[in-house]
Amino acid sequence: MLLGVVGLLTASCAETIEPAMPQSNPQEEILKNVTVTSAKDGAIASDAVIQLTDYKATGKVPVMKLIDATNLVGGVTVSYKIEISPNADFSESRILDTTPGTTPETKDIFYADVFDWNDAHISFFGRNPKKDQTVYYRVPVYLDLDGANFRYDSFSYYAATGTIKEMCIDSGFEIEESYYLLSDATSWKLDNAGEMAQFKFDHSDMGVYDDPVFTISFKVTKPDTYWKIAPQSIVGTTDWSKVVGTEINGDTAMDGKLTAENAQAGKIVEPGFYSLTINMESMTYELIKFQQSQILYTPGGVNGWKQENSAWLQLNGNDKYYYGLTPVDAQGFKICEQKKWDNSTDWGAANDAPALNGTFVLGSSGKDIKVPTPGLYWINVKYDPDTYALTSYELTQVTRVGVIGSFPASNWGSDIEMTSVDGGKTWTAEVTFTAGSQFKVRFNNDWAISLGGQLDPMIVSQDNVTVDEAGTYEMKLSLLGSAPRMTMTKK
Repeated sequence: MLLGVVGLLTASCAETIEPAMPQSNPQEEILKNVTVTSAKDGAIASDAVIQLTDYKATGKVPVMKLIDATNLVGGVTVSYKIEISPNADFSESRILDTTPGTTPETKDIFYADVFDWNDAHISFFGRNPKKDQTVYYRVPVYLDLDGANFRYDSFSYYAATGTIKEMCIDSGFEIEESYYLLSDATSWKLDNAGEMAQFKFDHSDMGVYDDPVFTISFKVTKPDTYWKIAPQSIVGTTDWSKVVGTEINGDTAMDGKLTAENAQAGKIVEPGFYSLTINMESMTYELIKFQQSQILYTPGGVNGWKQENSAWLQLNGNDKYYYGLTPVDAQGFKICEQKKWDNSTDWGAANDAPALNGTFVLGSSGKDIKVPTPGLYWINVKYDPDTYALTSYELTQVTRVGVIGSFPASNWGSDIEMTSVDGGKTWTAEVTFTAGSQFKVRFNNDWAISLGGQLDPMIVSQDNVTVDEAGTYEMKLSLLGSAPRMTMTKK
């Protein structure tokens, strides 16, 4: 059993133990009547939480102790490896070598390198030093002679197996929950939390140590636009010490390194629509320029007239339209190309009359888009492919949201109806899938409008979504604060 394993395991290397092949007759002599006894006491309890940081000073984690080895041929020595995995079937794992201690007291104790172990942990679970993770381990035994390894006993024999909980080395590096764009195109008012809220980077539902990538889209109207990045902790203050930027002031590179030490401002040379993606683990950034907005926002009565809280329409560039779903109340909504109100990128209706289709009017002259009956609507927005200006919209009321697929309750013949209790903002259903089942979401019990391809975001696509693991899932379709996205929680 593990003698003193420490920490939080995380590795992802689809490796399994592959013992060296026997080399003709010598292997028979080496293995003949050999007995290896390893320490079975002092193992880490399964409910213990091992701190890899505690082993950082020595650089090594005690794994096994050799108690006895008899009938060894001259020159043969015993060694161990430890295989660690985030899952019980070891379908992804990392195999670590061990080395014996160097003193008379430790010569029979075998240690794994703590930094290799920590790298494995990061590979499996990320860098979060504050969350313990469950790690599966098993320890094969080897007999070594002249550089060749022979698996002791059998391929299925392990001196120890089990689980531990571990936490990775705390490097002192912190990823904050949110980041905001400071720029000539957005705002430099760091101390104004309300204004800065419009320029928050988008992020997935995952933890920031599991997904350190943040993205924001914005429009640049003037050449030589400067930018920096503010972490959540300083928004609403006058403390600029933690602002993140480029290493060189006025750096025009479209990708590069970020720094919080003497951070300088990057520079965007040409006007246009841009996405800025930052990885706060690797401290890198990438700017991509587009001819048009990749997302449209739908601020209205349902979402408090806030772009970032609204449903987001996705661009179908091949067919020259945007699409998406949003609940609409009696107040109606507008279409915006940015997360802020701007007459150069805001679009409304030609008049106040409720209608399911119409032409767009730019800026303050555009009226709120209203519908004959409040409810859930599919929106199709067309644009001019030459000027990229929005031209017209068409709305289809959705009276039924359903999950259809190859799973037993549907078999592509009928859908499982989803329900909403929050005015159409989220839709839920409980569905039982077999392994490998496929599904899509469709509307109005018809194939005219459907979503698939992936879970986040779901897209207008002919592709189905595949469920790898059988089981009953709580399915939730969320429509606000992003493009349509599905989360699936196994019950």
